Amino acid sequence: MRHATAEEAAGGSDSARRLSEQGRREAREAAQAIRDRGARPAIVFTSPRLRARETAEIVAKALGISVEVREGLNCGATTEAYLDVLRPDEARDVLLVAHNPEISAIAGALAGKGVAFRPSTVCCVDLSEASAHLDWIRHPGD
Repeated sequence: MRHATAEEAAGGSDSARRLSEQGRREAREAAQAIRDRGARPAIVFTSPRLRARETAEIVAKALGISVEVREGLNCGATTEAYLDVLRPDEARDVLLVAHNPEISAIAGALAGKGVAFRPSTVCCVDLSEASAHLDWIRHPGD
């Protein structure tokens, strides 16, 4: 999942950008969409940036699961960093909340096709030892 819509930087630090009211609404709607599609993540791993943490907290609260901050999901993260976050949890479903263009790139690489993420886009990629495929993608407003 890409973090929901954030406020503009307005001279402050990019890492401290908060969700806008629209972003908080998008995060709640994304949580509902995850539930409606029958996805049951066991935990949410999130980038340490505030907008991602706020998105993760809203979604996790709605789903009744916990959140863990993972530095490996920060802006500029590599595919290997994403995989390092996922590897210890191969036996359970997890939700990642991170940033573009990295989240689009990793989802596309895993799914074997281009995947575009707007703020609050969420997708489900089914990973196995031998393959990965895109089960579904949901953009805000879908």
